[in-house]
Amino acid sequence: MNIKKTAVKSALAVAAAAAALTTNVSAKDFSGAELYTLEEVQYGKFEARMKMAAASGTVSSMFLYQNGSEIADGRPWVEVDIEVLGKNPGSFQSNIITGKAGAQKTSEKHHAVSPAADQAFHTYGLEWTPNYVRWTVDGKEVRKTEGGQVSNLTGTQGLRFNLWSSESAAWVGQFDESKLPLFQFINWVKVYKYTPGQGEGGSDFTLDWTDNFDTFDGSRWGKGDWTFEGNRVDLTDKNIYSRDGMLILALTRKGQESFNGQVPKDDEPAPQSSSSAPASSSSVPASSSSAFVPPSSSSATNAIHGMRTTSTIAKERRGLVNAKGAKVNPNGHKRYRVNFEY
Repeated sequence: MNIKKTAVKSALAVAAAAAALTTNVSAKDFSGAELYTLEEVQYGKFEARMKMAAASGTVSSMFLYQNGSEIADGRPWVEVDIEVLGKNPGSFQSNIITGKAGAQKTSEKHHAVSPAADQAFHTYGLEWTPNYVRWTVDGKEVRKTEGGQVSNLTGTQGLRFNLWSSESAAWVGQFDESKLPLFQFINWVKVYKYTPGQGEGGSDFTLDWTDNFDTFDGSRWGKGDWTFEGNRVDLTDKNIYSRDGMLILALTRKGQESFNGQVPKDDEPAPQSSSSAPASSSSVPASSSSAFVPPSSSSATNAIHGMRTTSTIAKERRGLVNAKGAKVNPNGHKRYRVNFEY
């Protein structure tokens, strides 16, 4: 009997500790957003017409990411980035991340954007093939990486967008909450299949689908509802809206998740939406918070960058990072934490 009582007390103590840990991890004062495709693909071309968000301390992004890369069990890390760092919206950071959790290899470069990324719409592009990764802005190549890390981008990746705030002032600048709310506007997205030599004009890409966001397509997109250390926001489905033909990601104070502003006009008209699968979209009014579309089991451990530090020279030095990893609480809370060096 005493043994049983001891076991019960131990179980209760473990449960209480887990609950306290979860509370600490998710006790954020701010809310951000992450949008991701439910389907991952191997290779392709990805374009998005966007006006990015920018204020010191924030990150506004478009990236490719393989679900589970953050899990420290020896699996490969697979990721390709476009990130507008809030301290300098006149440029964006391109990056490839390979290796594995705890031993990532990165290759950041910075590229000028004019007008600044938060002042005008630009068309951002990523091309991923077995031989190279290519970044474009408004149809012009700004970087192409061949071989090396590209050969380590194995398996599949999904397309993602997110808006959050890093606690690393050295990386993104000091955070100024007086600048909130902030909004990232996506006019349209195009995804192309990798079809070597069979695309339009003999290109290597064939258009697969287009989304102009007249409605929110829950059969195509998921909305993140997690957080990670090094990030001062909780990512929530309440900060993703479809309004006036625009998909909006928001960064707000907690409890003020909403969009009451005016959607900016893009001089370039949006293309007509299409789908390679049977249509089953659901319209989501901007004033409502739609039901979260749960990802597949392999998508349950998703998040994005954590803390980074910058050395005094023009090369980033990575230190101890608390960012992506295993669930803290097994009771359905999508909160993530792991420590690793890279």
